[in-house]
Amino acid sequence: MAPKNLNRIINQIDDLPTLPRTVLKITELVNNPKSSARDISSVITDDQVLTARLLKLVNSSFYGFPQKISTITGAIVLLGFDAIRNLLLTTSVFDMFSSRSRENRMIQESFWDHSLGCAIGAKVIGTYLRYEKVEELFVSGLLHDIGKIVEMLFLPDDFTEVRSVVKIRNILMITAEEEVLGFTHPDVGKLLAEKWNLPLKLVNILEHHHQPEQAGRFVQETSIIHLADILCRAIDLGSGGDRKMPSLNSEAWASLKLKPNVLEPILQEMEREFQDISWVVTGK
Repeated sequence: MAPKNLNRIINQIDDLPTLPRTVLKITELVNNPKSSARDISSVITDDQVLTARLLKLVNSSFYGFPQKISTITGAIVLLGFDAIRNLLLTTSVFDMFSSRSRENRMIQESFWDHSLGCAIGAKVIGTYLRYEKVEELFVSGLLHDIGKIVEMLFLPDDFTEVRSVVKIRNILMITAEEEVLGFTHPDVGKLLAEKWNLPLKLVNILEHHHQPEQAGRFVQETSIIHLADILCRAIDLGSGGDRKMPSLNSEAWASLKLKPNVLEPILQEMEREFQDISWVVTGK
């Protein structure tokens, strides 16, 4: 299926969620050099749910600050504007897609657990690599499979067929998507990220996380998500929708320059942080 047809399908989904107003407003303020921490804090504190979740997140083991952070302004000063925007997106995304179907809710929760595991894995790998903006990696991991959720909720018959092909032939979901739909969840994720006006780096990561060598100047970030996805599957954090283990891209592994002996401690840290943070992010 040609990309123009995929665009037409996505454009017909009138109910596709837009970013919450709070996140959009924060994005505007972050992009405005005249904005202050107080300006951003006043917008966030108008939403009590986001305020509570954000404070829980910044006080979790994800950051490990020695002192308790009790105000949004304090969080902004410590973390910076970009990090706060990314964390707001993190705390919002789980509420943006919901299904009334009990079966779909179970599938969706399993997908979210996998996505959260990938997000944590990306953050842990980024820390080993001394990557400066680990929040960006966290959000990228969280959203890497968002296209699957869109397919499930807005193309339910096609998605059911994809799942059937995956189960019968025991193949990767991305392979079944290509055969059944003519496009894949990275294609859908890219379009959704563009609809939300997310940064170009994130758009590229969502589009190429199965083929990181095609991510151009964002190859390192995309390779981190690629590896985190595989490690997440290795320790069964949620489900990516299939029972196959994707092959580790050799160019991605070479670009990260990691030694094999760091993988075991990375896996252990992923499991520990998943237990610590999952209830904070998902609200479960």
